[in-house]
Amino acid sequence: MIESPITDILTPGGTTVEEAYKKEVLKDFWICCVSREASILGRKEVLTGKAKFGIVGDGKEVPQVAMARAFRKGDWRSGYYRDQTLMFALGLSTVEEFFAQLYADAENDPWSGGRQMNSHFATALIDENNEWLDQTQGYNISSDISSTAAQMARALGLSFASKKYRELPKLADKSLFSKNGNEITFCTIGDASTSEGIFWETLNAASVLQVPLVVSVWDDGYGISVPKKYQTAKGSISDAVSGLRFEDGKGGMEIHKVKCWNYPALCELYEEVAQTVRENHRPALIHVEDCTQQLGHSTSGSHERYKSKERLQWERDNDCILIMGNWMVETGIATEKEIADMRKRAKQYVKECKDRAWAAYINPVKKEKQQLQAIYAKA
Repeated sequence: MIESPITDILTPGGTTVEEAYKKEVLKDFWICCVSREASILGRKEVLTGKAKFGIVGDGKEVPQVAMARAFRKGDWRSGYYRDQTLMFALGLSTVEEFFAQLYADAENDPWSGGRQMNSHFATALIDENNEWLDQTQGYNISSDISSTAAQMARALGLSFASKKYRELPKLADKSLFSKNGNEITFCTIGDASTSEGIFWETLNAASVLQVPLVVSVWDDGYGISVPKKYQTAKGSISDAVSGLRFEDGKGGMEIHKVKCWNYPALCELYEEVAQTVRENHRPALIHVEDCTQQLGHSTSGSHERYKSKERLQWERDNDCILIMGNWMVETGIATEKEIADMRKRAKQYVKECKDRAWAAYINPVKKEKQQLQAIYAKA
């Protein structure tokens, strides 16, 4: 779990609806700030030689805390390497674990034992005795893989399984896996990967089969260095797939657009879409526009080399965390000082978590090195 300082800001003993809402917003903002600082420090750890490669979720934090609010126990995620904020929000990752995977720490990376590249998540399906875990009582993460868009087919299969659990009475006793097919599969994908055939095949099949699938597209306008106008028809994936839009008597899928920085709209949309998909088994696409890349695509390059000064300034101005913070001040949820204090605390908190993760990884290595040196000294 991500420790939070929000109690310092809340009114002591406050139990009103407004106070409860304020608490939830502050919690989401704190998680966004922590995730951003994890991205920043994660990049630094790679560039200073402590890790080999880093790819993180900066600029996509706000829609992920909104998605987490619609996520229910029993639901599934089939996503990709930008989703650390969702993992933090669902309580499925600590900051220490995030860095353990970055360091490829075989002992402390809980998802792959240091075998996969960072930001690749998974949850267990069986316990230590090889018995099935109750998948309806937790948040389920199908193991990420690095091939972009590969999550699409898996998402279709998971959501199709839920449809079958609802349709076939003989599956009703499989209570460890489904509760009448009420679970949703949340799929995430970057805008550039929507140009791949498997994305289109999945959307078409989901629309035909009418499965409980919610596909979120994080659209930051680029596929590494290639602007989307060069790879996406009409420069908009939601416009490009508009022929799949749901119609009575014809089927299809719901298609929505929303801005990455609009926290209240995101929360409302994800809750509404999730309810419809869960009840009716009607798939949906949520096109999240105006995402940004504060740190560029990955640690393998610098977006300053291919983005104009104007574009880089636009990304700074449209930072979803910045805009969410401004909205919180405008609506009286927090003051500018409180916002600044939370961001400062997040920076310190992540640094402390990172230091603990590095110590947990490097200290055993140092110990073995000392033991080896002692052997050589006796030779």
